[in-house]
Amino acid sequence: MIAVGALPHASSTVSIAKCPVGQPLSILHKYYQPGDSIIAGIFSQIYIFSSPISFQKQPSEERFDDLVMFTQNYQHILALEFAVKEISENPQLLPNVSLGFHILNSYFFARWTYLASLELLSTQDKFIPNYKCDRHSGIVGVIGGPNSEVCLHMTNILSTYKIPQILYGSSPIINDKTKEDFFHQMFPNGTHQYMGILELLLHFKWTWIGVVAFDDDNGEIFKQDILPIFSLQGICVEFLETMPKMSFSSDIVETAMEWFGTSHLVTGSTANTVIIQGEIHTISILRLIFHFAQFYDITAESRVWIMIAQMDFASPGFQRDWDIHFLHGALSFASHTNYPRGFLKFLKERNPLSENRDGFIRVFWKDAFNCDFSDSTLDKEADNICSGDEKLEALPGTLFDTSMSGHSYSIYNAVYIMAYALHAMISSQSKQRAKVKWIRQGRLNEEPWKVFCRTI
Repeated sequence: MIAVGALPHASSTVSIAKCPVGQPLSILHKYYQPGDSIIAGIFSQIYIFSSPISFQKQPSEERFDDLVMFTQNYQHILALEFAVKEISENPQLLPNVSLGFHILNSYFFARWTYLASLELLSTQDKFIPNYKCDRHSGIVGVIGGPNSEVCLHMTNILSTYKIPQILYGSSPIINDKTKEDFFHQMFPNGTHQYMGILELLLHFKWTWIGVVAFDDDNGEIFKQDILPIFSLQGICVEFLETMPKMSFSSDIVETAMEWFGTSHLVTGSTANTVIIQGEIHTISILRLIFHFAQFYDITAESRVWIMIAQMDFASPGFQRDWDIHFLHGALSFASHTNYPRGFLKFLKERNPLSENRDGFIRVFWKDAFNCDFSDSTLDKEADNICSGDEKLEALPGTLFDTSMSGHSYSIYNAVYIMAYALHAMISSQSKQRAKVKWIRQGRLNEEPWKVFCRTI
């Protein structure tokens, strides 16, 4: 027999937090120019020092004052805008069609990259993915980079919607063939560059080397697939240092201390040639390491550093006065670039006081010229006020180079690739007497990825 009794009512004292439904933390740094068709960009320009997510309070913008910008990367935005400007002024390429762009900052973070990708699928200024009611909302494609993680997270979202993507930096390691069909790589393949480094080592008989790689997918490919080929050709590796990947968060000090051990390893070795596997921000990490190392009388001079084209000799503004002598004698592969006519004039015309839509230019200007804007609530009493008359060509090359970089030229070409694909689509539709209807509706009658993939 089972006895069933009434249990006394027990009141719980545990409080249950209520999660209000609202808009996610918005991306503050973006640049939008409307048009019949939009070329989008997800670029790593600025990063913020963020605390770990506790899920106990609403996300806040309170740390958006702790910004660091890779000033040279701002040229990537200008390259895209300049290409769109050229195309808009060319009556032969896209007549009667206005081309716009939508550039979003990824903050070097996975969650911001996902947010930027989803924002492209939403109505302008309203975060409702899969719901676009803009009059002109057709995205031709998305240009992403420059680091591989941004491209990886971006393609996880955009490939689901069959949106074409062009990557202008390090290529991500993707094992899903269905995603690979929707992105194209503009930058030189890393494997080919490493084979070039091997030829360089053999030519100069530099057979005793050190290697520094990062703890990411590309670093693992380099260590597992490339270094064994070096060994077969008689190249001996004295040390192989795996560094923690860049952590754009509040634990940057702890990460820097882990990096600091690399300076002891490099300077204590007998290898005078060091190969570095890295990405666009790796130089700034090396400068950070050896800037602090000098206080312990550690120097890395008289060594030959060999790097691939994905890396860039550029640094954030706070490193402007730091010593860079340890990089003298460094060798780096360079990707093909060019100097489009009118680009320098276009750069010289930039003025932070007149560019209202550009959400990046004031952060760039403050970091590059070490000045403050008079309307800043935090810096009203600053002595060095940004006038807008500062000259970009007066900046040192480590902060901003007026010559178009390899990364920027890849973006410039990527815009033209999309424009020519769009031109081919319009030409095909005009033969079917659909051109006028397409222009009036501001939409494509055929999915962009179909013609885009055929045109590439």
